[in-house]
Amino acid sequence: MTVGGEATATGNGQTVCVTGAGGYIGSWIVKLLLEKGYAVRGTVRNPDDAKNAHLRGLAGAAERLVLCKADLLDGDALRAAIAGCHGVFHTASPITDDPVRLTFFSGEISAL
Repeated sequence: MTVGGEATATGNGQTVCVTGAGGYIGSWIVKLLLEKGYAVRGTVRNPDDAKNAHLRGLAGAAERLVLCKADLLDGDALRAAIAGCHGVFHTASPITDDPVRLTFFSGEISAL
């Protein structure tokens, strides 16, 4: 949040995970969290993809943003991205037409 032209820090060193950080909603959440002083761990399909450049350009991103490669259908990758975080904004959605993998995804999320 910006007050009088200055960002007010409320993050107090806490880390928050944002799944789907490169998406429209996820990007705005990342931006707002960084403005509030949080460290952000964002999940994206490919951290090196140029389409994520807008995230790296956000104020505070150089110091407090880490982009993690995470396929939402890979429980281990998702657990690694979330590990140690104080909160999670889950804005990503898995992309598959395989009902077996979707059932797996639902079970993984509820197990976290």
